[in-house]
Amino acid sequence: MSITNGLLALLGKDICQDERGREARMHFFGSIPRADDGAVSQDADTVPLKPKVVALVSINGGVGRSTLATALSSGLQRQGESVVALDLDPQNALHLHFGVSPALPGIGRTSLEHGPWNPLQQLSFAGCQVIPFGEIDIPQQESLERWLKQEPRWLAQHLAALDLSARQTVIIDTPAGNNIYFHQALSVADVVLVIVQADAACLGTLDHLDALLAPHLESEHAPRVHVVINQVDERNAFCLDMIEAFTQRLGKEALQVHRDMRIHEALAFGDDPVESAEKGLAGDDINDLCQLLKAPNTRA
Repeated sequence: MSITNGLLALLGKDICQDERGREARMHFFGSIPRADDGAVSQDADTVPLKPKVVALVSINGGVGRSTLATALSSGLQRQGESVVALDLDPQNALHLHFGVSPALPGIGRTSLEHGPWNPLQQLSFAGCQVIPFGEIDIPQQESLERWLKQEPRWLAQHLAALDLSARQTVIIDTPAGNNIYFHQALSVADVVLVIVQADAACLGTLDHLDALLAPHLESEHAPRVHVVINQVDERNAFCLDMIEAFTQRLGKEALQVHRDMRIHEALAFGDDPVESAEKGLAGDDINDLCQLLKAPNTRA
């Protein structure tokens, strides 16, 4: 048995082929919270959005989602797009990646005070705008999340109030796992980037994520979904085996971003990650992803 097949067998997964026997279905995990649990209703009316919305999601933490959100925001801005990066994660880490002020309020406290988001925008790398989550304490976070479970259009309404044009792109960083922010982002996304690493832990969560995505993919204006394997190291034989396992599991090759220590160093020094890695493989990968994201918006 090959290493790839062994990994899939260990996880108890068989490749499920479609009728043509070519493309494997993606299986991920979990379940959408029931309506009687106060979860987001998948049938709720949505507010039409003008800008393209890209949501970065993951089940596993520590896969480089926020770093990639920063790089894509800067990369798109450098390619002539107008980008707004939105931190939807209560950890409030995105302001560190962009080097913007932590002193200003963010969407967490502002939402609790029913305030607008326009004044929260801060200028960062290559001219992109950043809207941080901001600092809130545990009771405030719990209050916000209870409220969001009753307000499935919260994010859509706030994005619409920003009055962004069709020439703009919103990059949303979400917290890892199944949470209310994940579902708010999925309800408005035109493109979903599922961020993973080439390891068995991420491979094992594909079933869970499929179940979480399923209701959003069944909507009339379903987003496009791409799996991105981050921090790829082609010198590592096991990494290459895991990439092959992902390919067999998904029925197609996942997108890849190569590992580049200059991107990690950029965070430490407050530098633009695209500028730091522009001459490496990771820089090429990020530029390719940006070109993919610039494709015409198919969501109404």
